[in-house]
Amino acid sequence: MPVPQRIDYRLLSPYVRFVHEIVIAPGARNADRHIYDYEFIFVVRGEGRLRIGDRVHAMKGGDLFYIRPHLINAMEISEAQPMDCFAVHFDYMYLGEGHEFSPYAVYMGQGVEEGAGRLHERPAIEPSELDIPEAIAVGDVKGFYETFKELNECFSRAGVGARLRLNSAMLRLLGLVYEELMTREGVRIGHPHADMVLEAIQYMEAHYADRIDAQLLAGRAGFTPKYFGTLFKQATGTTVSAYLLRLRMDRAKQLLAQRKLSIEEVGARVGIGDLYYFSKLFKKTEGMSPSRYASSIGWPAE
Repeated sequence: MPVPQRIDYRLLSPYVRFVHEIVIAPGARNADRHIYDYEFIFVVRGEGRLRIGDRVHAMKGGDLFYIRPHLINAMEISEAQPMDCFAVHFDYMYLGEGHEFSPYAVYMGQGVEEGAGRLHERPAIEPSELDIPEAIAVGDVKGFYETFKELNECFSRAGVGARLRLNSAMLRLLGLVYEELMTREGVRIGHPHADMVLEAIQYMEAHYADRIDAQLLAGRAGFTPKYFGTLFKQATGTTVSAYLLRLRMDRAKQLLAQRKLSIEEVGARVGIGDLYYFSKLFKKTEGMSPSRYASSIGWPAE
């Protein structure tokens, strides 16, 4: 599998290629599959085993499975009962016509896919904030079931409206996955140093207007700055400096929306006293200057 390119979650615009609900007969064993996009499988009922590469996962109702591109996988269903499951094939963004393919031809053998050899060269693109494991025993089973059901219904319809609803449902599914894996603060649930990272984040939330760096936070936690930075990135998917910047920019947007302070005062309130530097950082992260942002969210006078 090629090393995936990581993109900011704000750039996500999922392209759903294929969705179906399928009931698989008891004792069924499918041949090895080679997929070229991303796939979620959600088990409604039934039991079995899913092999992804050299890893084998037990399957049961309420389980979600995530298969990345270019990985050989195969499924084996228990003899006791059939398996009812949903599957959705997608990319995190549309990769362009040159990387498009027919799932019916490639995955279901219905017709011939022109240029099938290029499928092995398809790039892998994933959100930097979300490292999804191959198997998740979800907590919000009802939420996942309803979202997969909506995905399936939207996929069966034609038209731009149905396609927009399909993309909306896919984003909602990714949101459900994120909530299963991460805390409100963006710390991976179950990470061995989650409490330490959460304490550091709470400190940043309370003191974002002060001078803060990895050395200060590492000293509070009793680690070296390098080791602390490694643990923080493992738990959050981002660096200390990037996390702090996001906190400051979010607070700056709140202050700008109030339209009571000057741009320079807003920068100072969030710990960036230099007006030029604050404006530069704000434009880099938000795509527009602070003054333009403030103007863009103002309501018309009544």
